[in-house]
Amino acid sequence: MLTARTDAAAGNYERYYVVTGINEETLRQAKDVFENYRARGVILNESFADDEWLLTNQLQRLTLRFGANEISFKKTAGKWMGCSYRSFVDGMKAYTVFHMGSLALPGLRELVRGLTQLAEKSEPPAGRHSVELLKLLPGGGEAKDRVIEDMEERILFGYKGHTRKRQRVLADFSAYFRFNDALEDFWSGANDSEKSFYFPLYFWWNLTAILPLRPTEFLLTPRECVERKNGENILTVRRTAIKGGGRKIWYSVDGDYNLMKYAIPDKMATEIERYQKVTARMPLSSVAALFAQEPHYLYLGRAVPSFSIYYTYSNLSYCLKMFQESVMNIESDSDERINLGDTRHLAMISLIASGGSPVICKELVGHEDINISARYYANISRFVECATYEMYRKQKGSSVDLLAHRPSVASGKTVEVSGGRCDSADYMGGGISDCIRHMGQNGELGCCASCQHFIDGKSGRHLLFSDAGERRKQVDDDSRYLMRVLEMARKGRGCQEDIQTALLRLQHSSALYSRCLYRNMEGL
Repeated sequence: MLTARTDAAAGNYERYYVVTGINEETLRQAKDVFENYRARGVILNESFADDEWLLTNQLQRLTLRFGANEISFKKTAGKWMGCSYRSFVDGMKAYTVFHMGSLALPGLRELVRGLTQLAEKSEPPAGRHSVELLKLLPGGGEAKDRVIEDMEERILFGYKGHTRKRQRVLADFSAYFRFNDALEDFWSGANDSEKSFYFPLYFWWNLTAILPLRPTEFLLTPRECVERKNGENILTVRRTAIKGGGRKIWYSVDGDYNLMKYAIPDKMATEIERYQKVTARMPLSSVAALFAQEPHYLYLGRAVPSFSIYYTYSNLSYCLKMFQESVMNIESDSDERINLGDTRHLAMISLIASGGSPVICKELVGHEDINISARYYANISRFVECATYEMYRKQKGSSVDLLAHRPSVASGKTVEVSGGRCDSADYMGGGISDCIRHMGQNGELGCCASCQHFIDGKSGRHLLFSDAGERRKQVDDDSRYLMRVLEMARKGRGCQEDIQTALLRLQHSSALYSRCLYRNMEGL
């Protein structure tokens, strides 16, 4: 979405245009803005149709050249962009005039130069204006969405080819918990129209914050995606088969994506079935994806575009933007805003911290660049802190204990063990169930130093809870150890079992850190 501003009535007031797509109406508005600047002597051309515009600010003149190479466009960008060359050029012109009044002449020239590169690049440059224009242009589909997602990833990660790559800019973890609470509260009181409009967002959050799907994979969820089998709800999703290179690209959904099945809870399955019923008579995309565009545009009071019935990345992005601004009252430039690509990374961090699975092992090893995986575990200790705080905040005053699995303690009674004493009732009664839960640095079972029942012989304190900083350091150390194991596996000197062991080690230290933080919050 773009907000454009232009002077009117000799500068006595300003008009604002909210642009959600380049169509006949917005082109008419763009031509009005063009005429306004032409009448003021800023644009020296006679016609919006000219592919070269001469502009002046009374101090200098410069030319904006919109005439990209049409042959190159048809060979490269035209294959994935989803619109004609003329629609692209008109879109560039409209986008440019909507930025007049906000950018100086040199800025406008750089803007146009960047946009024209889109027409000639099979891998377009990652720039904010390029992404914004692509979202506004008519036409769409899986290929265009994949390009937009990739460009946004490169903006957040750093441009491809740079020797130094930035870590993904995630919002503060508390922002994700606040978003979850806001969405749940909203959903519980939403009417039918709101649920139809916001369902893709609701489903995106509840699925991809657990299952690490890319937004473009999520948007291709099949229409008939839920089946009940052996008492479980089985969800079918599409996962890309070409990420990371080395695979032939078929330029088709069936060829470039694999169908994968996962169990989901009853609540999620029920919401999917409700949405399927509501949209049963609406036009669907040619690839029979779950989502329909009609509820989106009906809610906004607009007609469904004739050029596409595919619920696109831009549609979902706008839905997320609208929820954060209209429901959560978050400003557009706030650090509290979350992005579509965030949930995949949150899901990976959460699954790594909780011990992972063969799916996560495969995901991590499948990355070409160790730096990509590093972005996940670099944030694990911070994620544990925030998750623990949120659980404590919600459960304070409740009878529900975060550590409900903690064994009972024989109050005041201890027994001597190596290096200190133990207050486990189970151990004092001759059992070892508490002991085998705790693993040492090298994987040995029965490590007293990592057990909440161990009382240090020197300090007389429960060693596990005495130093949160030490517990955090262990999480960070185990994260780095996982990185080394993954790198060895990529080079053929390791196996999935090694990764699983490293994940379990990280899970254990993360759990200990969480318990330590929680106990400190209780003031114990």
